[in-house]
Amino acid sequence: MENLWLETDAQGLGGVWLGIAPQEERMKAVEEVLDLPENVRTFAIFPYGYPAEERKQKDRFDESRIHYIE
Repeated sequence: MENLWLETDAQGLGGVWLGIAPQEERMKAVEEVLDLPENVRTFAIFPYGYPAEERKQKDRFDESRIHYIE
């Protein structure tokens, strides 16, 4: 997934990694929509395409959310 994301960025595409595992109901829903065989399980989906608009990336870094034990 990470490599796919990096390559779409290099091509001028936008995308988002949507993790669905281990939520069994989400995994089953995606598998049904995609009509996947029973031996194939989904863990994430990655929709991508050309962005409809250009937006600057938001700085969401919050140092107060980082915790560590010495």
